[in-house]
Amino acid sequence: MHALFLAPRSHGSRTFAAKAAGYGTPTSSRQSLSQIGHQLSTDPKVQAAISEVSASYLTTLGPPAVRALRRLLDDPKHKDHGRALGIIMDRVTPVQSAAVLKVEGEVKISAADAARVMERIEELSAKFMQPIPAPKIIEHERAG
Repeated sequence: MHALFLAPRSHGSRTFAAKAAGYGTPTSSRQSLSQIGHQLSTDPKVQAAISEVSASYLTTLGPPAVRALRRLLDDPKHKDHGRALGIIMDRVTPVQSAAVLKVEGEVKISAADAARVMERIEELSAKFMQPIPAPKIIEHERAG
């Protein structure tokens, strides 16, 4: 797997990695190794391994990346100085936004629908042997 990351150039890296991993024979052509490399790269297990090794490489690249960024930030005349500052600030104090969503509506349920719902609740309560608490009575005045 590591050979894929250590290939001398990006073009042909799968061919290089397939050969380094021992695929093919000593007389296999580059075309044959290229096809093997392509087939391997579409295998979900190989893709998972590539992802795992990539994460490992990225983790180890952290310190040199930070050093390079620090050198860039120490040079205010560098053409990307402002861009680097922006990147750092976006990571240190990310922009936050808030949205307010107001939803209004009215739900109307008929007495017959309410009775069917209550019957179903009673059926499920009996089936699972769970007692139903006594309903709360809400006092109201009849409209009209």
